[in-house]
Amino acid sequence: MRSKGRQQLRRALALLSYGYTISLVGVLLALYYCGEDWWVTTALLYVPRIAFVAPLPLIALLIVVTGRLRLLWTQLVALLIVLFPLMGLVLPWPAPAVPSGRTFKLLSFNVNSGFFGPSEIVKQITQALPDVVLIQEGQFNGGELGERLHAFYPYVQASNQFTIASRFRILETTEQPMLPYYGRQRHARFMRYLLDTPLGQIAFYNVHPISPRGALHVHRFRDAFHLLRTGALFAGDPEKDLGSNTGLRALQIAAVAEFAGRELVPVVLAGDTNLPTLSMIFRKNLGRYADAFRVASSGFGYSFPSKRPFLRLDRILSGPELRFTSFHVGCEGVSDHLCVMAEIERQK
Repeated sequence: MRSKGRQQLRRALALLSYGYTISLVGVLLALYYCGEDWWVTTALLYVPRIAFVAPLPLIALLIVVTGRLRLLWTQLVALLIVLFPLMGLVLPWPAPAVPSGRTFKLLSFNVNSGFFGPSEIVKQITQALPDVVLIQEGQFNGGELGERLHAFYPYVQASNQFTIASRFRILETTEQPMLPYYGRQRHARFMRYLLDTPLGQIAFYNVHPISPRGALHVHRFRDAFHLLRTGALFAGDPEKDLGSNTGLRALQIAAVAEFAGRELVPVVLAGDTNLPTLSMIFRKNLGRYADAFRVASSGFGYSFPSKRPFLRLDRILSGPELRFTSFHVGCEGVSDHLCVMAEIERQK
């Protein structure tokens, strides 16, 4: 009887270990291929991916205790799936390019309407010594934040939520036309600037499409676990709410990609994209651009929320004429986002 019980326990443990790993593969495939096309996977894109690793320690412990060490490889595979494709881990290899010519530093920052105070925000920005600053969700038409930036930058322009501060001359500023969506005119939520930089003329796109937080009923992303546990995340009509919200975000990102694709000069796109790792919208529209984090950094690159971040929403991208030599996340404690910074040079 004992022998039979042990065999049943071993079978159950094998099913558990294989089943957990296979389920992670299923989640990965669903997020990658369904993405924002299905409201369930849309919601899953914005929850902390570390949750997927929760069963692993218990399963690994059971494997060790029962002596079924041959099953440990399943948990190693599970760990790799969670860390790399699901959580977006980037290893520090190969090393980022060493600057070989002129460079400039760009800083992009969603400042949460300046809630923490313009002086503290500007202090964090200027300590990083960027040459160009792109602000999203800034104070309306610049406000006090724009005025304080003017003390450090000769060229400052603001329109609605967007502000640019630059050491380089701004040749053009283009506010994009409204987008028709379900019978209403909606903001494209990006700005275009043409700057005369030491690397030549470059078109900068300051990007901030609509956030999913309202449609997910999550005003603080740390509440996501509670909403999932209680079922409140799926209250009302989540399919309709998320579908409408996602459709508008996709339309705004597609508009950015369309305008940037017409440029005859090098392009840099930066901002709070509201698109996490594995986003299909990002991959379809912006996947052809180089990502500063993936090219010139390592780790997870998370930028939201600023306390215990678990999403990489804030990005700096470029076309093939430019390359990134460094990337950093910073500006702690002055917004619900962290800022992202990159050093850029001409591609050789």
